[in-house]
Amino acid sequence: MHNSDKTILKALPLVDIDFMNKTHLEEIVMVKKLGGLVTKYQQSESHSETEIDQITLALQTWLEHMQAHFKREHELMDKTEFPSVAIHSDAHTNALARISTVLNIWKQQQDIQYLQDYVFKIWPNWFKDHVNSMDLMTAKHARKYGFNEE
Repeated sequence: MHNSDKTILKALPLVDIDFMNKTHLEEIVMVKKLGGLVTKYQQSESHSETEIDQITLALQTWLEHMQAHFKREHELMDKTEFPSVAIHSDAHTNALARISTVLNIWKQQQDIQYLQDYVFKIWPNWFKDHVNSMDLMTAKHARKYGFNEE
């Protein structure tokens, strides 16, 4: 895989709610850091416990961030009576299940190819599509509903 193929996200998709954009940016930074660890691991001839632990910690930190991220969005959807809350919540549930699977496979097998596919292909595509659809609609609805971040 060429470095140009490993771009996580070239541009941050923006929505009408600043806290959502901030959270999305934090997540992208985390994933880029994890991507760097994955690349380093792949280029290493021998894999130290430190490298494995760094990747595990980065995945766990990302999962925890994602949980907090989705909790805050759920609170926004509840507060503003977002009509598609069930669909949006299902997308979050599926994303959390997927990253939990990735983390468990990493812990059990250190399957770097599986992790690479998720970090560089699966998650960026899901994230871009999710932000540009579900999050965009949620933010627009919240603004229309009168949501104010202050």
